[in-house]
Amino acid sequence: MNLGLEGKKLLSITVEYSAVLHFSDDYTARIESPFSFNVPGREYSFSPESDPQESFQPMDVLVSQVVAKSDADDSGTLRIAFGNGAAIQAEKDDEYEAWTVSGPDGFLVVSMPGGELATWDAKPDAP
Repeated sequence: MNLGLEGKKLLSITVEYSAVLHFSDDYTARIESPFSFNVPGREYSFSPESDPQESFQPMDVLVSQVVAKSDADDSGTLRIAFGNGAAIQAEKDDEYEAWTVSGPDGFLVVSMPGGELATWDAKPDAP
């Protein structure tokens, strides 16, 4: 499933029991379970619930980067690839919602416990 983040610029990252990526055009990805972050030649593993905020500093290279590809597969895995070759991958969680991607007008995709995807399409207000 395409998550519609292609062409969006990452504006900021906040970490407090979850890693929240704030994109242009009012899109957000919130990762609450362990995930991997790859830059060419290096791989990191993060756990937003237990890792100290400063451990996420390698992800600062993503700020101002543009998303090249974003998707979720049927197993509940999130993948976001950036133009600079960096990528984020978050697997499903068997007990909790692992991640969410939200956008304007109520667009929402949630990786439910076990990996099933729950989706809500954008519903622009009718004039």
